[in-house]
Amino acid sequence: MLNFIIPLIGRFHPLIVHLPIGFILMALLLMYYPKKDKIQFLPAIETALLWSCITAVLACISGLLLYTSEGYAFSTVQNHLILGLATALICLLLFFQVKKCKTINTPKIHLNSALLGLFLMLTGHLGGSLTHGEDYLIEVLPEQVQSAFGYTGYEEFDPIALDENHWEEALFYEDVIQPIFNQNCRSCHNQKNSKGGLLLTSKETILKGGKNGPVISGSSWEKSELHHRMTLPLDHEDHMPPKEKKQPKKEELELVKYWLASGAPFEKNLAMAGVTEELVEPFFIKSEVSIYPKVELTSVGTEKLSNVRDKGFFIEPLIKESSLLKVSCINFPDFNEKDLELLQDISQNIVFLDLSRTKVNDQVFESLIDFENLTILKLNNTHITGTGFEHLHKCTHLIQLHLTETEVNLLNLNLLNGHPKLKKVFAYKTPASKEEAHKHEFTFEVMFGNFELPVLPTDSITF
Repeated sequence: MLNFIIPLIGRFHPLIVHLPIGFILMALLLMYYPKKDKIQFLPAIETALLWSCITAVLACISGLLLYTSEGYAFSTVQNHLILGLATALICLLLFFQVKKCKTINTPKIHLNSALLGLFLMLTGHLGGSLTHGEDYLIEVLPEQVQSAFGYTGYEEFDPIALDENHWEEALFYEDVIQPIFNQNCRSCHNQKNSKGGLLLTSKETILKGGKNGPVISGSSWEKSELHHRMTLPLDHEDHMPPKEKKQPKKEELELVKYWLASGAPFEKNLAMAGVTEELVEPFFIKSEVSIYPKVELTSVGTEKLSNVRDKGFFIEPLIKESSLLKVSCINFPDFNEKDLELLQDISQNIVFLDLSRTKVNDQVFESLIDFENLTILKLNNTHITGTGFEHLHKCTHLIQLHLTETEVNLLNLNLLNGHPKLKKVFAYKTPASKEEAHKHEFTFEVMFGNFELPVLPTDSITF
């Protein structure tokens, strides 16, 4: 009936432990306050040290009760526990020394006060590591500083990742359920920190359950403590994981529920367990398809890139350490088609070329033939009309062409028909956008702009 008392006292440990910290700091501050005559501080120092001892003992007792009732492994708390007891003993010794000597200017008192401050910091650090993680203080530091401390971070676990074409072959427990436990439950239910005596790291430990018995019910998934705790309201005292921890996604909870409803199989694959594609679809590996060509090219050297930048071009790799380049003339408004020769040495590497707001004309298309990997070409606000578009057929990787605010008409746009890769042409504010586009058929999508939103009834309300 009264079994809750010991765990309840233990859970007051994080609160009680702040009392000795405060009293010890007060005593040390008074002891080393920069004032010659400190005799007047002695009564306050003795009182602070006395209460430091009392509250330190209370903190040790509540810490022991927390350790025994919450299922912490001894290897996890041993250093914090030993240092906590040592801090209480040093505090008690210092109290009697100050009370006996009626002074603080003795070597023994200075030595013990220094030890007390050191042990207090170490004990507090280890306590913080237990509650917030070993990386609590270090994770906000720059990577170089973290490396200097030898910090490599916590063990990371991979999320569920299923092959869209062979998902049925994945093992239900090993490839789906265990990753869910690893991501959401393992921080509290592992070999070092088995809260409630429960380990969620293997078939054997899951079936064994915790101090309160099994977490999986053989008769009904609805009676399984595992599912019950995970689906309680977030602010409920027994909700797991605790609300301050990472919470499983709705789709993950559905999979845990289905696994339990299927009898919690540990050897079956998804097909044998009757799992539908709809349940696992959110966990399919998504492969991003790049619009840029997959070509093996030698990276452009730093010196060559610097030379191109010096001529007025903005140039950078498409992505970090890529041999493909993005080039813009945003800082080169006087650029014309003849200046394209300045890019000839790196023409193979250029996949994104922005010549907007420059002085190029239709002669530029003939020069672009050498840019065989060109994928996106921007010619907005230029003097081109589209005469010469047929040359762009030789830019076989061209997918997007931007022609906003140019003099391109529908007749010249027809010259692009049949382009092997071209998908989109943007021709907003051009003669083409004002002509009857429905009379022309294109092998690519033309975006003319001039989109209009429907008028809503609320738009006419006057307030």
